[in-house]
Amino acid sequence: MNAHWTASNSSLEIHSMPFYWRLSSGTSPVNGIDSRLAIKITANVQHDYLRFIPTPDQWTVINEAYKKNANIGFLNPESGQMQTYGASVNNFFLKEIKRFEPRLPVEIGCGAGFSIQFLKKHGYDVIGVDPSEYSLHWSERLGFRLINDFFSKDLLDRRPDFVYCNDVFEHVSDVEKFSSMVFECLDDNGVFCIATTNSTRSIQLGDISMLEHQHVNMFTDRSILLILGNAGFTDVSITSGSYGNTFHITAVKRRSDFRDSSSLQSLNTHKPSLCEGYFQRAEQAIKSFEHYYYSSSHNNFVCYVPLRCIPYLSCVGDFGKARILDSNAAWHGKYIDGYSRPIEKIDDICGTKGEGRVFVGSLTFFDEIRDGLVAHGYQEDMIKSIELLA
Repeated sequence: MNAHWTASNSSLEIHSMPFYWRLSSGTSPVNGIDSRLAIKITANVQHDYLRFIPTPDQWTVINEAYKKNANIGFLNPESGQMQTYGASVNNFFLKEIKRFEPRLPVEIGCGAGFSIQFLKKHGYDVIGVDPSEYSLHWSERLGFRLINDFFSKDLLDRRPDFVYCNDVFEHVSDVEKFSSMVFECLDDNGVFCIATTNSTRSIQLGDISMLEHQHVNMFTDRSILLILGNAGFTDVSITSGSYGNTFHITAVKRRSDFRDSSSLQSLNTHKPSLCEGYFQRAEQAIKSFEHYYYSSSHNNFVCYVPLRCIPYLSCVGDFGKARILDSNAAWHGKYIDGYSRPIEKIDDICGTKGEGRVFVGSLTFFDEIRDGLVAHGYQEDMIKSIELLA
C-alpha cells in the first residue's frame, strides 16, 4: 500500500485528488463543493471500459458542481475551446445532419446551447434537453428551445429521428441504460451521434491521465461497439475528431434492429480486451512517474497540461509544489480547486529553462508541446510523457 494511492488486480484508488470542475481567480473553495475527492476506478468486464462509481457523498458534490456556472466541461466563450475542440464537434454534427436530413433533431446535454446555435445558423432547428440551471440560463439568453429535464425515452411528445450528444457519454452513470433509452426513443432508421473521449491509448499504456471525477466512463473503440450493440444498434461507425483525442460515433437504428445476441455479430467486437491487465500497467506507470518526479526539486519540476497531470501529482501528494502550464490562454493565472499554484504559460518559466524536468500529461499533444519547450531552451531528454517513462 502506498501513502497516496492503492492498486490491486481489479482497481486503482487515488486517495485525494483535486476536483477539476472550474477555473477561478483564487483558491477560495465553494460552499458545499469539496476541493478534493478520492477517486477509485474499476473495469466493466462485460463491455470493456473503465469506470468511476462515485459514492453517494461524491455524487452530491459532483451534482452540486453541475448546477454552477462552471467554465469546465461546457462549450462556452470562457472555455477557450470554441475554435478548436468546439469547432471539431460542431462540424461533425453538421456533417451528419446534412447527411441524414432529419425532421426532428435533439441534443441531449446541450449545456450552453452553442452547438444548437451553430446548427441554427446552418438552417437546422434543434431541441435541447438538459436538466441544469446553467442550461436554462443560456436558453433564455440565446433563445433556443429547451426541455429543462433529465432525458428519458418518453420525454419527447414525438419520436426524434436524430439524437446527438457531446461530452455526455463519459459523464453518464449508467451508460448502458442511457444508450438503450436513446435506442427506444428513436424512430425507425433514426440516428444517434456521439462525441466522447477516446481513452484507448491510455488504457493500453496504463496511463492514468484521463482520470477525472466528472468523467465516470473511459472508453475504447471496442467498448463503444459493445455498449451500442447491447442497446440494439447494428450499424455503428467510429472515427476520430479533428482536434484532441475524441471519438466521433454514428449509430443507426435500422428498422430490423432488435436487441439479442445476433445484433452484436454484425459489429467488429471480437478484439482482445484492452482493460485486462490495466491496473498492473497503471501501477507501473505511477511508479515510473514517482521516480522521475523525485529526481528533481519541486521548483524545477514542471507539468504541462494540468488536467492530465493532476492524477499523477496526486499520487505523490503534490497539491501545489510543482509548476503547472497550459497552452490555453484563457486559463493563464487561474487556479484549479485543490491545487495551490496558478496555471502558467510557457513564457513564465523562461527563467528556469533547461534547468528542470518537464512532464507532459497529454499523449495527444506531446510532440507539439515538446517542440515548443525545446524552442524555449529545454533539453529534449528532460521532457517526458508517461509513454516515455513507462
